Amino acid sequence: MGTFLQQELGVAMSGVKWDIGNYKLWQSTEPDIILFTAKQPQLAKGQNGRYQMAVSQFRQQEDDTYKITGGSAVFTITSALQHDAQGFEALKEQWRAEMAGIGPRPPSNPRFIPLNTQKGTAQVLINPMSGTPDQAHNDVNIGTPGGPNSFLVELTSLGAQEWVQGIREQTAVPAGVKMMYEYLRLLPTVGAEVKVHAERMWTHFSASLGTRGGFLFGSSAQIDAAWEQMKREGDIEVRFIGTGLAPELEEIRQELVNTFIDQVQQRVFDALFAPAPEVDDASSGGGGGGLFGGTTFAAKFKRVEEIIDIEQTVSFEGWTWLQASMDADMTTLFSELDETYVTEVNTEMSFPATVVVDADPQLETTAISWTASEGKSPETPVFASDGGVARYTVTSAHPNDVEINWRAQVNFAPSSWPVVETQGTATVGNGGNQVVIKPASWIGRHMIYLFVRDEAGNVVFDPTSPLLANSRLVANVSYEGAHLARPITESAQISPFEPLAFSYPLSPEGAAGTAKFSAFGAIGGRMIRATEQEINFDEEGVFIVASPTSIQLVSQDAVFPESDKFLSDLRRHGARPRVQDHASGRASESSPRRPSYAEGSSSGNAKGEGRIEGVVIAVEYTPSGPALLIDTGHGHERVPLRSTDLADTFDDTRKRVIVDLDRQNYADRIRVQL
Repeated sequence: MGTFLQQELGVAMSGVKWDIGNYKLWQSTEPDIILFTAKQPQLAKGQNGRYQMAVSQFRQQEDDTYKITGGSAVFTITSALQHDAQGFEALKEQWRAEMAGIGPRPPSNPRFIPLNTQKGTAQVLINPMSGTPDQAHNDVNIGTPGGPNSFLVELTSLGAQEWVQGIREQTAVPAGVKMMYEYLRLLPTVGAEVKVHAERMWTHFSASLGTRGGFLFGSSAQIDAAWEQMKREGDIEVRFIGTGLAPELEEIRQELVNTFIDQVQQRVFDALFAPAPEVDDASSGGGGGGLFGGTTFAAKFKRVEEIIDIEQTVSFEGWTWLQASMDADMTTLFSELDETYVTEVNTEMSFPATVVVDADPQLETTAISWTASEGKSPETPVFASDGGVARYTVTSAHPNDVEINWRAQVNFAPSSWPVVETQGTATVGNGGNQVVIKPASWIGRHMIYLFVRDEAGNVVFDPTSPLLANSRLVANVSYEGAHLARPITESAQISPFEPLAFSYPLSPEGAAGTAKFSAFGAIGGRMIRATEQEINFDEEGVFIVASPTSIQLVSQDAVFPESDKFLSDLRRHGARPRVQDHASGRASESSPRRPSYAEGSSSGNAKGEGRIEGVVIAVEYTPSGPALLIDTGHGHERVPLRSTDLADTFDDTRKRVIVDLDRQNYADRIRVQL
């Protein structure tokens, strides 16, 4: 029986890690558990042991020869282990042996568990001269990395020759795949200002990368190597801000320095480089394949004068989702393929039709009934929990008019979840030959975090604290909707070091449902209980705030007094509780009401006549429009904007501003102080 509420492990505060082969291993918050993830994605294998990869080359007869007119490719990648039980045991023995040699010394008998990740994105990097990725899969949110992710690529005549030749003759294929994801890590409350000097960065990149057309070119490995050298030689400045680290955390200071630098690299990479897989445009039949034989990135600058110093402020508090990436070039991915993965279509009337089912941990089976109005017999593929791709060849004198009909029954692993049925009909001309089923779109997901405060109101993260040692808390969750025969409920123990993942089935027709959570247990030996509270579907995380005397559930509907010093901490962790106005007793999602333009203000220097001064700390995007959240030094002010484009300029940037308001309290003019 599947479950929709489970404990999640994150990387420990120490950040201890080992690099072994194609894997990266981390110490978790549990001393005897090691978390692992792949450094590079690989081609996924089906149940028959073959790689999930197929390339078609379209040939049209002209006189006594054939002309290659184009092609298509469908392939599936994964960052998960592809070993049987015996192979995985051998891999774990290799890890244990090499971890001890690399250092620091690992636990005596560790257990290995996949790293908890989220918000994965994946994209195919290919030159437009060679082909175009299907946008339904390219550069989109793939949910939890680790499962298979499928791609469709329409190849030009040049691209079809390159890909077929690369597979048959093991030559370079000028394309690649890049994945981004976030992973969960426990960190102390700490912030830093990171500065990367333009001249030093130019020196390192010029020495490590090649040049073409006046621009610097290099693979991700070359760029990472140059960045690592800058980090080792101290060319990237890191200055800790705030109250500093506690004495017992000083020993992990250098690891925190490296973490800050690595996160800045993830943030500024797209600002410095652009994907630029190169092709040999002089010939499509040679051994070309780009400047470095695979995926490359081009710098967005030609001279050192075009670069500016990079300054970033990064802060962590408690559980934090950190960014990471991995990529692989097609030459590496296709290195074990042979010509059995290539299909040549010798008529312009034949075309491929595909059915793609994306994987999800909650998925059990997906049964498809697929028919074409002509040119192909009906098919009934069944996909397991890891999804997959089914590919068919359809032949017709009028391909665009062929109608594809399909019906799917999606069965999820938890026995209390309903079987979801969905269907579709479309002509090939309207994209009917590419059926994409995403079971993850019918699943609601939240993370439940626990914060324990002592009687002074301070958050306790020390696992040796007597308060935590005498604390046991249970979280209850439930979900009900018209599409369910009966509500689904579950309970699990939660701790500050192991947040819970809560998932449930949404209505495929979009009908509304209700998700709720509650908690009870002992904190510091005292029994406490919180009444049930609803969860809004657009909340990624909800919070349980407990102390020896009280417990509170924090979601968008939670109300906190503005004087509560923990309010700012919750906001930094993603919570959006409403604030209690002491003067009127009224709850709102912002600070107390601002005076209108005509009323003016008398609250000090932060506000003038219809004016707000302060620092932009967040940008909100709501159905009613965007808004800036401004720290005035006397509280937080929410200023609505009339333009989303204007809001985007403040995204991810703290700027000191002076805002003049119009008569509806919208921003009329914004001046940025340099």
